[in-house]
Amino acid sequence: MNAHDAGRGGLWAALGRITAPTLVAGVDSDRLYPLAQQREPAALIPFADRLRIIESPYGHDGFLIETAQVAALVRTLLTD
Repeated sequence: MNAHDAGRGGLWAALGRITAPTLVAGVDSDRLYPLAQQREPAALIPFADRLRIIESPYGHDGFLIETAQVAALVRTLLTD
């Protein structure tokens, strides 16, 4: 997640205003958006579950390739 165009108060203030159940997930091998960058948003969004990790050797494209893992995460978000 980048801090561009986050609105008034910046990205972290914007994250604190989210009221919907939220899923924050990262790919363990993603070098474009590493897990360290996903931990803070997961902690700052009030209704976010903990950071979920997608295991993939495919780097940033893991979220496109690991469809079973992504589907399971989305299914959990929508049914809980």
